[in-house]
Amino acid sequence: MAASTVSSWVPPSLPEPAAASGLVLLDKRCYIADLPNTTTAESTTSSGLPIKVTFRAARPPLVSHFCVHCPGLDFRRTGPKIVATDADLVLLRVPLGPNSTEWDYFVYRPRTQWLDLLPNRHARRFHDSATALISREDGAWYVVAALGGRGPLYYGRTLLRWEFDLHLYRSSDSKGWISKRLSVNEFVRDRLVPLPPAVNRLYHETEKTITIGGEHGTVAWVDLWRGIFFCDVLKERPLLQDVPLPAPARGNWDRLLKNRDLSCLRDVTISRNKDSIKYVELEFLEREELIATPVPVCYTDWVRQLNNPKSKVIRDGWKSTTWNMAIPVGLSEGWHWQHDCEVVVKDINLEAGDLCLSDLMATLSSKTTRTWKELPVANPILSMDDDVVYLISETRPRNMDKLAVMFAIDVRKATLRGLAELDVQKITMDFCTSEICRGT
Repeated sequence: MAASTVSSWVPPSLPEPAAASGLVLLDKRCYIADLPNTTTAESTTSSGLPIKVTFRAARPPLVSHFCVHCPGLDFRRTGPKIVATDADLVLLRVPLGPNSTEWDYFVYRPRTQWLDLLPNRHARRFHDSATALISREDGAWYVVAALGGRGPLYYGRTLLRWEFDLHLYRSSDSKGWISKRLSVNEFVRDRLVPLPPAVNRLYHETEKTITIGGEHGTVAWVDLWRGIFFCDVLKERPLLQDVPLPAPARGNWDRLLKNRDLSCLRDVTISRNKDSIKYVELEFLEREELIATPVPVCYTDWVRQLNNPKSKVIRDGWKSTTWNMAIPVGLSEGWHWQHDCEVVVKDINLEAGDLCLSDLMATLSSKTTRTWKELPVANPILSMDDDVVYLISETRPRNMDKLAVMFAIDVRKATLRGLAELDVQKITMDFCTSEICRGT
């Protein structure tokens, strides 16, 4: 039997439910378990198998999660995953078999215990990161929008445009899936945030999709390297508006050449009232330290020391910088990123007035010998409704199992708002913020 690569373990216990109007941190990789509650919805797969989905909520920085129960499916190699959320709707995919590359897609609504199977699963193939779910009329109907790349179009050696396919499904329309051709012929990013020659990357590679909504169903497809495509997908003739991200922080220039997955350094989200886009970049700081060398006592000692390094580079914590931009975004480069706030790890106040938080910090200190400044952190996650940035720290203390922690940092007040241990059974940690608890 192949080693399990899915989160099929018993889900962690959750001490308290999230408030009905509160935002949550979602684990996008589902557990395989039958733990029914008031959110459990039932349906059938495309092959006729019964399936249940349950949502289990917790207050951040604890992570909320989903449980999928489908006795007829084998999840040993790959498991169900959350693709997108909007308002209180969730789009998830479920594999058709242990080695299958085909998926069933469902839209799930916890508060009404509703689970809807999308039709025509073979009609379109799209990437999770490039797919949006758009709730319409308070969930009465919905839209799924996916952006697919077609590549560049040249005239001789002259690049004319980059082309994309927009795939749309409206639950209120009997037409099923439709596709529209989109293109970009003004290459703003190449001028403002050019790629280094050593980076082999397309003009746009979507790593995250954000639903803005509104009358025309605006969606933002985010390339964490260079920029965002905004598009009113429900217009008869939708257009892509290209908005570059701020230039990378100096401390990340070399790191960008090595990291393919930039979610370890950056995140983009929308404010809860959907009037601004928020962006964060995590920058790892370094300092150079001289290496003490003994005074040579003879010529041969001096020669040997010539080849020894005179200094070493030491990691010196991290810095978080946030930006925001008002939406709707202006046309013809009318957009403007505004520098918001910046915090360095050494300036963060760890004096916990909350007794529970103090106990958690004491527990963490007992499990690792590293100081707060020395703990490795990555994968920033922006909160939608305040100045909190969530950071994940994974470490393996001496003589102990792996330790994974979610920190909640108020970057404006430079304070630790909370922390929670994560499920270390997870092979891949993939989280996002969501307002799915609205109305539950």
